[in-house]
Amino acid sequence: MFIMQWMIEQIIDITAEPITGYRLSPIVQLLVILVIAFTARWLLKKGTRLLTRKIQKLDNSEDSEFDRRTATIFRIVYSAGLFIIFITSLLMILDILAIDITPILASLGILGLAIGLGVQTLIKDVVSGLFILIENQYLVGDNVELNKISGTVETITIRVTKVRDLYGTLHAIPNGDIRTVSNRSRGWGRAVIDVGITYDSDVDRAIQVMQDVGLMLRQDMVLGALMIEDPQVTGVEGLEDWSVRLRLMVKTLPGQQNTVQRQLRQHIHRIFAQKGIEIAFPRQEIQLVEGSKQ
Repeated sequence: MFIMQWMIEQIIDITAEPITGYRLSPIVQLLVILVIAFTARWLLKKGTRLLTRKIQKLDNSEDSEFDRRTATIFRIVYSAGLFIIFITSLLMILDILAIDITPILASLGILGLAIGLGVQTLIKDVVSGLFILIENQYLVGDNVELNKISGTVETITIRVTKVRDLYGTLHAIPNGDIRTVSNRSRGWGRAVIDVGITYDSDVDRAIQVMQDVGLMLRQDMVLGALMIEDPQVTGVEGLEDWSVRLRLMVKTLPGQQNTVQRQLRQHIHRIFAQKGIEIAFPRQEIQLVEGSKQ
């Protein structure tokens, strides 16, 4: 900020010196500041993009955690740089216009401004954003749940995190309001499939069929690559009012559990129908009793 202010002052001093008795007007000085500010913004944008690409090439892999972390850091650097350019330009413009902001600050009270609710909230958001970045809690592209909002992280700044949910709604969440982070894109995921069969069905046979379906999909070149280990049927997980609930679980690559779950459900439903194993659903039986004649 101070470097940019010094550069602008030097340019204005040079352009403002009398040249053959002529001195540049404040309007021209304002245009100089605006040109420098827009140039600084362009250089900042190009520089951060160039550095991002250069650093991402160091690990020789596409869309890795290192790449996403690098992109996240430089997005925050870009946001902070824009803030510095804006504040510096604003202060220089006020100075050229001979608007003294000291009385304004004095009337508001520096101490009162610092401890005001708005500043407190801003500081809390910024500090929380720094800790999110330092602790690597989540990155752009991660599937997360923040404050009961689930979706994909699209943007992280020093003040807010933007998450787009399943229906396309973009949520802007202040970093200071984030208390619990649930990240589904780290380490590994787990696909859990519960299937209810009727009480008349052969439970042991249904368990074996589910296990066979899981092992069959594990051998699939595409779907199997998303699984870390062989699927396992844990057995009977519950005796419901209208069904016997069986469960199949499998570890997956991070963020791929939903894809694996959908495929497993589809194949279990199809093969159960082929094997004659009935999937339970709520039903009501109504018995009509003919009243006795008087």
